[in-house]
Amino acid sequence: MVSYSVHNLADEIFANEFDYDSGYAQFYFISGWLANNIGQLNTKIYTEFEVVSGNFTPTGEFKQEERAIYKQMYLYEFYTKKTRQVLRGVDSSVDFVSLREGDTMITRTNKNELAKTYRSLANDAKTEMDQLIDSYRIFQAAPIQVAGFDGSPLASGSAY
Repeated sequence: MVSYSVHNLADEIFANEFDYDSGYAQFYFISGWLANNIGQLNTKIYTEFEVVSGNFTPTGEFKQEERAIYKQMYLYEFYTKKTRQVLRGVDSSVDFVSLREGDTMITRTNKNELAKTYRSLANDAKTEMDQLIDSYRIFQAAPIQVAGFDGSPLASGSAY
């Protein structure tokens, strides 16, 4: 049985989503968020996972589907936070987009456009997360009541 750890999932996110670029995301922030927000995953997919000694438990139940959902949850939170960080600087500074004098032109990054890009990335992550959660709930759902022919003890053939 494969044991999934917070460290492994954080490393997967850091490698695949941020290409190990510590200037853009920090590994210890990723692993810290994953370790501390497992309750959000439980609330969304109706499970009872917890982090014990850096491992998701119950180990046999935390599989690829849960990892994919939790990864999208992290990405949504990350891009939403980036949007807020960019927008914090927009209100406090009078920024120019482009200055021209003679043959010289200076262009700065438009913070509004950067915030819109992060917001778009956050929306994409949320859409993917919602689709994964809906699929998970459909395929993991157990019947609450079995009655009628569905509850017949016959293993095969007709109920008649």
